[in-house]
Amino acid sequence: MTKTKVESIYDKYAKGYSTGRFAPETFDTSRAAMSFADDITWHFLKKYLPERKSAWLLDAGAGDGFWVQRLIEMGYGNIVLVDISKGMLDEARKRLSKVKVKHANLFIKADIADMRQLGSRTFDYVFSQYDAVSYCMRPRQAVKELARLAKKGAHVIVSLDTKYRRVPELIEAGQIKEAKELLRSNVSYDFGHPQYNMTWEELSGYFRAAGLEVIEVVGAPVFMHQVRERARKGLEMDRKVRGELLRIELLNCTNKSLVNFAGHLQIIGRKA
Repeated sequence: MTKTKVESIYDKYAKGYSTGRFAPETFDTSRAAMSFADDITWHFLKKYLPERKSAWLLDAGAGDGFWVQRLIEMGYGNIVLVDISKGMLDEARKRLSKVKVKHANLFIKADIADMRQLGSRTFDYVFSQYDAVSYCMRPRQAVKELARLAKKGAHVIVSLDTKYRRVPELIEAGQIKEAKELLRSNVSYDFGHPQYNMTWEELSGYFRAAGLEVIEVVGAPVFMHQVRERARKGLEMDRKVRGELLRIELLNCTNKSLVNFAGHLQIIGRKA
């Protein structure tokens, strides 16, 4: 039921995914500071990329190809995009068809927790950004599957929403019952379907159980999502100020005492 619900929602709203016209949230107190989240996420994706541009990369939960486009423009041409939603993959095809740099991508419709179409130890670099691991409702199995597909020594990177960031959002929205349920079960509801929200300790445990050495734990962001939206938008209008704020984030985003309250949790692992 959950798999079908997630698939149908992303099929329905795929065309608005990158334009801000995505599915309405179940509460309006969410604070993500997504431009900072994107910059921090991209910083660490780039940091661990293979040097060889011919390396095979897997984007699991690829959505509309936002990250893949950036990778192609950097010269990486062998990328597999997996997503549960045909609508999202169609949008990815449209986006990447406009990229002028030569590339050879494969598009596969599959659940991130069951990518049996792909062979074990195939990829030099594996990543899943912004919640596919949590939306499948089988995060332990999803991490295990990502690890299966990675070659020995390859990096595996996952990001999803943190648990403790969401608790005050729910409380502010008057959803006390939902906040208590999240603390009990790790499950919350945002776009009309359940998702897992986790701590860095919990997700790190899944990494280790899958044979992945945890290299780095990141919060994206750790400060800016706590700034009121009007003030944040005003600060972002000044490029110099925004650059300084991003530097502050990058200096502090690996502080584990802050990560569990960050907008997103990103963990970098390496296949043993």
